[in-house]
Amino acid sequence: MKKNVARVEFKKPIVRESVAEMVARRVLDMVTSGVLKAGDQLPPERELAEMLSVSRPSVREAIRGLSILGVVRSRQGGGAYISELDADALLGPIQFFLSLQDVNIRELYDARSLIESDVARRAAENMSEADLAELESILDAQQALLSDTIAFRASDFKFHKTIWIGSGNAFLKRIGESLNVMGLEFRKRATENTRVLAQSYADHRRLFDALKARDAERAARAAEKHMQNVYQSTVSQSESEK
Repeated sequence: MKKNVARVEFKKPIVRESVAEMVARRVLDMVTSGVLKAGDQLPPERELAEMLSVSRPSVREAIRGLSILGVVRSRQGGGAYISELDADALLGPIQFFLSLQDVNIRELYDARSLIESDVARRAAENMSEADLAELESILDAQQALLSDTIAFRASDFKFHKTIWIGSGNAFLKRIGESLNVMGLEFRKRATENTRVLAQSYADHRRLFDALKARDAERAARAAEKHMQNVYQSTVSQSESEK
């Protein structure tokens, strides 16, 4: 007698990690377990590839992803070192960054809009006068950097970091910082456009004015609008390259 066999449908296929993802995960596991500590130097690329029995391009891709997330830092004179940051708190898992596609850019900036608007709302209420003075100083210097993309990116990060700290919530600061770093790789090409830099500066100025006025809701709206502009310029640049 033939038995009835239940029909089971597996909606999601098994997804295999890339070799680069596995290498990155191995490094992260060694950091979080304490085998690798802040300041430790990673083996040279070729040696690391031989140790893990993988190709050098896979190692290179993994280190690149770890570098962008801030887990690994390169030092003058060569060599990759484990950073001072707590790798376990850097929004892992690493494969999220390594597998980012265009569809994820929207989700990334959607998350940034939520975080940055709430950070701005809190910062408007919590930032000290000294913090606001520092923020204004950063902006004044930033205005002269609209033709220097590298210097502007550094100033942009400093501007947002001051607000993250000013929010008074260490977890929001870490999340905001990590999302910013994750978006930076997609943002680099867009920030080579001076028009985009000018838009970011104008957004920063409106956000600062709201913070200085201690207007929490206006600050939140200004931060959200800034993230929308950043997303649009990033997507526009990506589409033009295609």
